[in-house]
Amino acid sequence: METDSRAAASSSFSRFVASNNGRAARVGLGLALIGTGTLLIDWPAGLALATFGLIPLATGAFNLCPVAPIWGGHFWGARYCSVPANSAEGQAPQTFEGKK
Repeated sequence: METDSRAAASSSFSRFVASNNGRAARVGLGLALIGTGTLLIDWPAGLALATFGLIPLATGAFNLCPVAPIWGGHFWGARYCSVPANSAEGQAPQTFEGKK
């Protein structure tokens, strides 16, 4: 069962949602919901839709996935993204010696 949760956590969909394109899609969806709720739909349903639009907007802006822990994923979207090897904390930057 644990291998199923790892597979779901490392799925291509999870990696896409945590990527910059996925984050932009969530922010765009949030803005669209907020705009639709405030401009096109009458109150109180429009207010409810606009309020709901804050969720994808915030999750995209802060790279969060509040539903991922349900299937064994990470709450922090950055855990799905690969980190370059030379960006680890405590590692000295590489220096290159040129010809003098």
